Amino acid sequence: MHSYFSGGEDEGYAQAISHPMSEHTPTALFEQLRGEHLSAVTFVQDYLQLWFDGPGINVTNPLTVQSGGVSVASWQPGFRDALCSLIAKIVATVECREGEAFVIRFEDGSLLSVSLREQDYTSPEAIYAHGFRDDARFVA
Repeated sequence: MHSYFSGGEDEGYAQAISHPMSEHTPTALFEQLRGEHLSAVTFVQDYLQLWFDGPGINVTNPLTVQSGGVSVASWQPGFRDALCSLIAKIVATVECREGEAFVIRFEDGSLLSVSLREQDYTSPEAIYAHGFRDDARFVA
């Protein structure tokens, strides 16, 4: 299940976005990433942070990187190098398939995919996206 939130710091998570034409639907929200660079990757104990020149995405579920014909999953040998090789690449599309995967494709054809399968959840959320316009946030 996905949740969309908007509001200032004082509002916290109180205002959920539910209007179907809202600019904070997943498609519209993640459209803000299109054309942005993956600017940094942060490894924090048991999760990752992906930074896109403003917005950030905390990732707690397994993640797979596909680049140059190679596919590497979270914490396998070569995973950190594969993930960091995506830094400076430009986002082409972002897709969120409920119960399946959250996928970011880059202009060069590489991609990263976060599992949204129920059995892969290690915490209440697989991803927490923040830093978007109007302080919109997304949780899956």
